[in-house]
Amino acid sequence: MVILSATACGSFRKQQTYIVYGRTNIRRMKIAVVSSGHIPSRWAHSITTMKMADAFYQLGHKVEVLTVERFLEWKNKLKINDIYSFYGISRGIKVNYFRDNALFYFKEVRPLNIIPKVLERLLNERIKYYYNDPEARISRYCRESGVDLCYCRTYRTVFYNVSNKVPTVVETITTHVRNRDFQKIIEASRSRYFKCLLTISEGLKEKYVGAGVPENKVLVVEPGVRLEDFQNLPPKIKIRKMLGIPKGKKVVVYSGSLFPNKGIEDILLTAKRVPKALFILVGGNDVWRRKWEEYARRHKIGNVRFIGFVENRYVPLYLKASDALIMPYRITTKQEEILLKPPLKLFEYMAAERPIVSTNIPTIARIITHGVEGLLAEPNNINQLAEFVNKVLEDEGLARRLASNAYRKSLRYDWKERVRRVLNFCGA
Repeated sequence: MVILSATACGSFRKQQTYIVYGRTNIRRMKIAVVSSGHIPSRWAHSITTMKMADAFYQLGHKVEVLTVERFLEWKNKLKINDIYSFYGISRGIKVNYFRDNALFYFKEVRPLNIIPKVLERLLNERIKYYYNDPEARISRYCRESGVDLCYCRTYRTVFYNVSNKVPTVVETITTHVRNRDFQKIIEASRSRYFKCLLTISEGLKEKYVGAGVPENKVLVVEPGVRLEDFQNLPPKIKIRKMLGIPKGKKVVVYSGSLFPNKGIEDILLTAKRVPKALFILVGGNDVWRRKWEEYARRHKIGNVRFIGFVENRYVPLYLKASDALIMPYRITTKQEEILLKPPLKLFEYMAAERPIVSTNIPTIARIITHGVEGLLAEPNNINQLAEFVNKVLEDEGLARRLASNAYRKSLRYDWKERVRRVLNFCGA
């Protein structure tokens, strides 16, 4: 049992003791999870935000998601009737929207977004960042409702929280430390109410500390996985029947977006070299799905199937239906993204307990040891990627060993464990 004392953090409003593991009836912390928008949406940062909210809630805390609503969010809410089912999170979490009533309401709607872009350049800081900013209202709400800790996936709420004396954690994976908003984060980090900057790799930490964030306020914890989503699922043969996947076929699954930098071309070229297997790609928008389907037709690659976007709660079924999971990366001149940021799907792959084939790049190799939890091909080496896929499909003993090792390692990346580390860091 881990005890977090309000006085240890030095800034929680009430001098109470909270039991983080939530095993007794001691009063819960009131935690706000704040986003600048994109809830609901398919974006990875949106999923991470809601999974963190769910983990806080699972540990016994009172959690409220506070997020900005513009036209995009309003439109997505009409399409998604059940946000809890969409994200696969607990229904006890309250979601509160703060409407952007300014012209920034159309910030992401073409061609209307031209107006907000012009205004962002012309308006002074006072007008742009306060009077027209719903995040100022979010921060005042946190102060007035007595929030004990605010977890932010946005910068501007952090600025306001420091002024409003609301204890705050901000998570970021940006590499743009010279950005004006990040410079304000550096300034805010000197406040006693700025508890932690949370990020996902040591490389990013080095950037932030080098830019001026105090080292003792930067915490590195990799992304997480909701382990219970992978438990008590039907056997593989039943899942395949549910999903319409051939039961006697070797199946290789990829889950994620279909942008070119995600290694999709490498997956298709690997599929061409492993014709005995069916390659299933789950996720991505319709535009990129059609482009890659056309690519497959043009190159006569017939053993691939594009599923398109599925709700987060269905992803574990596709992963568990596979015989192997693939996640390649191609090294180009723009390498920073893949060298510093471990992908969220890596931890889902590990929890699925299936053999993983990926690429030997630092962000993957820090988690997966070649030959232990997976097989890592050299970057841009399609032949080796295909060789490793064939190997795990043919050698059942190797596949079981890799999958079992990866699953055991995934236990340390549970979202709840990630939240515990954040709370303990705040209490240090």
